[in-house]
Amino acid sequence: MVEQIFSVLGQIAIGFAGLVVDLFNAVVAIFWTAPAEGATGAAANGTLTIVGTLALIAVGTGLVIWAFNFIRRLIRIRTKA
Repeated sequence: MVEQIFSVLGQIAIGFAGLVVDLFNAVVAIFWTAPAEGATGAAANGTLTIVGTLALIAVGTGLVIWAFNFIRRLIRIRTKA
């Protein structure tokens, strides 16, 4: 009885882990193109897709805007004190 319960729980855990891995691979495929089998040189590195490039630009822009606003808030706090 207990062995069957742990067997079922193990199958559920393995299934869930497989689902997470498949989901991660699907999401990565949106942003990154994997290199072809046996590719050498620069082609062995893979490439960003258009969505990946735009996402990288958006993250960079967001970090710059966040840093700029953070510095502005520090200056504003310093001038009020």
